[in-house]
Amino acid sequence: MTPDELQTAAIAILGSAVGWQTRIARRLDVSDRQVRRWLAAGRTPDWVDDRIADLMGGIDRSPWPRDEWIIGDGVASAREYIVHTAPPRFIARIVACDADGRPEPGEQPADLVSGAVYAIDEATVLCEVEWIDKPRAGEVTQLLEAAADAIERADG
Repeated sequence: MTPDELQTAAIAILGSAVGWQTRIARRLDVSDRQVRRWLAAGRTPDWVDDRIADLMGGIDRSPWPRDEWIIGDGVASAREYIVHTAPPRFIARIVACDADGRPEPGEQPADLVSGAVYAIDEATVLCEVEWIDKPRAGEVTQLLEAAADAIERADG
């Protein structure tokens, strides 16, 4: 298992990215230092792969693959959202804007002032971003750019 696969599986098992290395170490009955060694080495021992599979219900070691991005409308409104399902997970609202950069009438109310706001193009922004997992420093722009790319692929 690669470091990314271990992190993804551990967070899925634990339900949170907070302190995942220490918490998965406890589940594996090893030190958190040992987990860091595996991450640095770029691989985990086979027994770890098997134990992670057991913790996930004894099924295939990579029980996903789930889509990294989900785009859809809210149930109670016509608001459109994008969800990043891989850590760091987040949800953001997709808002259509007029030529002056204000939300189209059907998009109101929309918060284009507080929090992260990312212009996909002159007519669309991502806003009302809610982080499920805390992103690393410098990662927010990359993630919002990737979200914009996912939206463009879906529209293409």
